[in-house]
Amino acid sequence: MYAWIFSALLIILPSLAQAHVKWFSGYTYNQPPLTFAEINTPSFWILAALSVVTVGLFVLANRWLDRWPAYAKLNTKLQSYEDKAPLILRIFTGAALLLAWQADAMIAPELKITSQAWGWYQFFLALLMLGSLTSSLAGAGMIVLYLVAIAQYGFFHMLDYLVFAGIGYFLLVSNSKSLKIKSTRVPALYIGLGFSLCWAALEKIYYPTWGLEVLQQQPALTMGLDPRFFLLACAFVELSLGYLLIIGLLQRPLALTITLVFFTTSAFFGKTELVGHTILHGALLVFIVIGPGGYFRPPIEWHKAVSLRVAFACVNFLIIGALLGVPYYHLAKKTHHQHSDVPAEGTENLGY
Repeated sequence: MYAWIFSALLIILPSLAQAHVKWFSGYTYNQPPLTFAEINTPSFWILAALSVVTVGLFVLANRWLDRWPAYAKLNTKLQSYEDKAPLILRIFTGAALLLAWQADAMIAPELKITSQAWGWYQFFLALLMLGSLTSSLAGAGMIVLYLVAIAQYGFFHMLDYLVFAGIGYFLLVSNSKSLKIKSTRVPALYIGLGFSLCWAALEKIYYPTWGLEVLQQQPALTMGLDPRFFLLACAFVELSLGYLLIIGLLQRPLALTITLVFFTTSAFFGKTELVGHTILHGALLVFIVIGPGGYFRPPIEWHKAVSLRVAFACVNFLIIGALLGVPYYHLAKKTHHQHSDVPAEGTENLGY
């Protein structure tokens, strides 16, 4: 019963799970991340267990969908538009660059540019998105922009936005004459967006005060639930969604669900949310039309037996959670030490 409840939470809770709290809170690295001892609570482990069970259920759901003739027919129809994937990504990326340029930001809302030259650089990249022949140059320009943002905001901060590099790489190799090289764009985009979602989820676990500030601004989001529990549940929802993208489970249904949720969050967060998520809508629409990509097998398909797929998905959810959670804490702690001597400009201590 609880597993099905958590499955429902994957649909009804993402309003905050898909909102990047740095866009709406007075975040500061002056405050240290929570320690492992502080996050070691019954709620944490209950939600972790429910996440594992739900991931396993999704493997079964995926097998059921694969055997549904109408779903197979729809997949075939969508696959026929695969050649439109670069165009879709160019349109949404170009629009996102123009929105960021207008907002004096470097792609994401909180990444404010320090020189107008980088604003005009984004405008120029948007122009390059107009032509298929110049899209590779635009992709390379996106990667350069990502590296500039790392230099300005730091490696730890920009891991939130690894998807930008994935989008740049997708566009960079889309005109390659080598099928093998061209096909690497699909897993790169899945991993980029999946990692970004997982990394942002960890932010809600280690820096809960940022998310709690957003919930104070929008209390209706909690639907009457305890804000601390709601925030932690959102973190596991986002972690699960990112993980499912990485292993290639339910690609098209998952992408459709996430992009629809992105649209609904604009009712709460307005223009800022649109500035930040427009580029992600493009990536998600690419997933809808391109599916698994065909050339490289998604990790979930490495095993044929459904029992082995369930075991693979559940065990690796815990492994990836640990592999990301441990370095996140140490990078966050290192970043805190680097900022500890800077006067705080963040929010009051909301507790957790």
